[in-house]
Amino acid sequence: MFLFEIGRCAGNYLWSYVPGVSSEPRKRKKTTEDVPNRNGEREKLCLQDRHVTCRLHRDDLKTYVQLPKGVEENEWIATHTIKLYDNLQLITNCLTEYCTAENCPVMSGGQNLIFYWVSERNKKMRPTAPTYIEMVMSWTEKQIKDELVFPTKYGNQFPPTFKDTVRKMFRFFFHIIAHIYYSHFQDVINFELVPHLNTLFHHYVLFSQEFNLVEDKEMAPLETLINLLIGTN
Repeated sequence: MFLFEIGRCAGNYLWSYVPGVSSEPRKRKKTTEDVPNRNGEREKLCLQDRHVTCRLHRDDLKTYVQLPKGVEENEWIATHTIKLYDNLQLITNCLTEYCTAENCPVMSGGQNLIFYWVSERNKKMRPTAPTYIEMVMSWTEKQIKDELVFPTKYGNQFPPTFKDTVRKMFRFFFHIIAHIYYSHFQDVINFELVPHLNTLFHHYVLFSQEFNLVEDKEMAPLETLINLLIGTN
């Protein structure tokens, strides 16, 4: 049976752990200062120390991702996956005004890096970023609500393919996170969401490493940022 509430370790850090943080952060009007910088400058912006060190709390997230005694591993993984999905969706919802087909015609995650979508018929597609994100979120929600994939009823077991499904989710999550850091970090700054995004990504990286959910080469586009985030824990 799936554990819905495992407390603080489950990852409820983005909105519920910080006083005064709303699930709908206030929006600021776009000004000439909000215009995104050129690609190289955008990448350097998120690597600046004043942004890298911006976190919601200074607790050691490594202790939060470790499997507690008495908790079944798949239940723990399922709980964190859902929490990461929920928190990532909150951030993407704040950026819909700027992540548009016009502004983001492809799903980019860095210079010369484009993420493609492969349909159920194995057809390679090149959707706009907002379309890609919507497809990821819709597909993930469908898996989470599927009792055969994420069991919630007593006696139901996780399928043998559960971890493979989660690994696919985590790859998709990384694509979205990379796109946000690369294409929308100035918007993240404007919305005052830097500590939320950094904490989410830090959690994502540590949990991925703890349970071998994403290969290092998959996260290579943000390798420098990952090293900085972990180094400033």
